[in-house]
Amino acid sequence: MTQEDLAREVLAEVSQAKLMEYTETIAQWIRLSGSPEERKAFDYVQQELDRYGFTTHLYEPEAYISLPEEARLQVLSPEQREIRAITHSFSLSTPPEGMEGELVYQTYPLSPPEKGVDVSGKVVLQDGRVMPVKVLEAEKGGAIAQIHISGEHLHEMIASPVWGTPTPETASLLPHSPIISILSRDGDYLKELLRKGPVRVRLSTKTWTGWRNIPVLIADLPGQIEADTFVMFSGHIDSWYYGAMDNGTANATMLEVGRILAGHRQALRRGLRLAFWSGHSHGRYAGSTWYADTFWEELHDRCVAHVNVDSVGAKGATILSEACTMAEMRDFASAIIAEQTGQTLSGRRFGRAGDQSFWGCGIPSLFMSLSEQPPDNSEAARAFALLTGGPP
Repeated sequence: MTQEDLAREVLAEVSQAKLMEYTETIAQWIRLSGSPEERKAFDYVQQELDRYGFTTHLYEPEAYISLPEEARLQVLSPEQREIRAITHSFSLSTPPEGMEGELVYQTYPLSPPEKGVDVSGKVVLQDGRVMPVKVLEAEKGGAIAQIHISGEHLHEMIASPVWGTPTPETASLLPHSPIISILSRDGDYLKELLRKGPVRVRLSTKTWTGWRNIPVLIADLPGQIEADTFVMFSGHIDSWYYGAMDNGTANATMLEVGRILAGHRQALRRGLRLAFWSGHSHGRYAGSTWYADTFWEELHDRCVAHVNVDSVGAKGATILSEACTMAEMRDFASAIIAEQTGQTLSGRRFGRAGDQSFWGCGIPSLFMSLSEQPPDNSEAARAFALLTGGPP
């Protein structure tokens, strides 16, 4: 059988029914990092892979995790009003009575005139989702608290710039102010109040932040020719809420790839290593960072490529031409995209996302959030563009 024949046979075995079965099973649990419900999802994935003939190992490293619990925002003057809000991973918790302060609006990205806005000792209001660089700049300016205008929806985010569990050298970068997000309509209301004069607000936040054990699942299928090398295919299991899209669909993709390739194990040139992370959403890639640190030598010597998958299968996500890839993998990725979709890969550099914790090991990476919806000018699209640096 030729490689082309084998590829066609493998593709023909992809089952929509199995993909939905995996997604529906995983998405029945709210998978906060290190929680009992997340562990149920890990146990399910491990049982499936054991059944397919993988060699699996479940690690439980200790990681620094932050889980947002509740938030409240009140306008105190010139009028009184309560505004819906959420807080974020690694936001500082306020005292039970909350924190009061004068509100000041600051545009972002900062234009030269805005650099003169005095936020010291004040509560800063900014457009766009919570991003670590915004948090750091506001704290550097002396802001005592932060309110971010999230868009049409309140988006769960992580405020820490620290990749993985902090070290003594990076712990000082963790946020040291309370941080909340509000909807666009409420942001417009606050900006209108500020145009008329001073505004005073009270906000309260509560997060659980501390050390806990999180699961990291590794599953191996050996290669037949270069048995000492492998391709690592990874994705996170932890989620916000039920996380069917982020990241249940990607977990389902990994399971289906594992199921199919296990049936063709004698044709594998190199090994396949499936890696399922926790600590992605609530610890800034704590699971994959621990794995990179702990198994650096093996990854450096044996892993030939890292393929990541995140949030695939969205309704109408037909664009695959903007997938992330490193320069070393560009020709390979381009050929795959062209062959399977007929699209031409324009490609993007990787950013701070997708458990890209293995660059220091010398491993080339490709893909991540592989499929995209067509561009639009909605508030959600503009907010996401600001987050990722790409077009709406």
